[in-house]
Amino acid sequence: MKAKRTPWPAWIAGAAILLLASGCAGGLRTETILIPDQAETVPDTASGHAFGVNTIYRLPSMEEFIENPWRWMASDTLVGLSWGRGGWEQVNRYDIPYEQPEKLTELEGYPLEFSELSPNGRYFANLTPDNGEQSQSILTLITIPNGTKTELDSPYLLPRSAESKLMWSSNSRFVSYFFMNEQGEIGIAAYDTERGELKSYTMPDQNKSAILHSVKLSEEGESALLVKSEPGKLKSFVLGRWRGGQFVSEYEHSLHEDGGVEWLDPNRVVFAGTDGTLFVYDRRNGDLSVLMDQAGSFSLSADKQYIAYSTDEATIDVAKLQGNNLLNKSTVYHGLIAVELAWSPDNNALLVQGRKPYEMPTVVAPNVAVEEEPLPAPSQRDLYGQQAIIIAFKSNK
Repeated sequence: MKAKRTPWPAWIAGAAILLLASGCAGGLRTETILIPDQAETVPDTASGHAFGVNTIYRLPSMEEFIENPWRWMASDTLVGLSWGRGGWEQVNRYDIPYEQPEKLTELEGYPLEFSELSPNGRYFANLTPDNGEQSQSILTLITIPNGTKTELDSPYLLPRSAESKLMWSSNSRFVSYFFMNEQGEIGIAAYDTERGELKSYTMPDQNKSAILHSVKLSEEGESALLVKSEPGKLKSFVLGRWRGGQFVSEYEHSLHEDGGVEWLDPNRVVFAGTDGTLFVYDRRNGDLSVLMDQAGSFSLSADKQYIAYSTDEATIDVAKLQGNNLLNKSTVYHGLIAVELAWSPDNNALLVQGRKPYEMPTVVAPNVAVEEEPLPAPSQRDLYGQQAIIIAFKSNK
């Protein structure tokens, strides 16, 4: 079933520009375009810094059950997965204004689980059982756009206590996942695309009752972030490093329900705590700093200068990240519960993938005046209709 699409309004109500006091050179500038659509509008924000909201593009609808099919390939280019009854059909390229697909690579028979596009849109990774060897599986990497295929024998598939999920490092160098060996021990496998090496690590401190959600390597590959949940406890992440072929944990903290945690650099991570507080943890001195309150999913730009994050009010906010401070915080969009956010390579656009907040319909008896009902509280909202948009900024550099 296709996700619902609402056409863009045929006219623009107006634009509001508000100058903020200059916080630092090179900060964010936002120029807001107001669109008369209660479910999808761009609210008033600030300007006078590096960027202004220039254009908002709505991406073509995908099947409802396909999550996050879009990735940046270049500053003005996306790649997207198209779906067919037999599995992933192909990888398509979309150039600005992101309307007409150009087929790049055919994908035949790849399942939904254990498949993932790299953040830079250059690789498609897939893990499948090896029919000829029960203790092995096959990791397949397809290079985009030339379609070159690499297959590697890898450790056995993961157990039921882990999600069927592949995770890429932010720089698209490493892809990692959980596995279970013949002795029933759970480990971590990581493939290095630069060296062409697949390594596996054991987890000696693993709680057998824990559910493992994801494992993401740092950009240099020496450390990893593991997201898990245990019976009677909140979801949490574990920061650790490789030592003698083992994953050794160093720090653990509970997470927001979205499970957001990301590398800021090799020694610092950003994560959303259970109440939505955005923290920075520094492994060098054990310092835990507060960036801001009430954030959900978030994304750091590739150069770590900017952050985009969602809120409970279905808004998308952006800010400049300087040290442990957020400067020039601005709301750039209203009307989506963001599931995934991604900055373009040049920081001039933001990819937002999520769902519209559901508004309860008003039931009116005959001959009774209509009274508008308020929007339900965030905890009472249902989600429907996956949607992906591009918020393009106007650069004044």
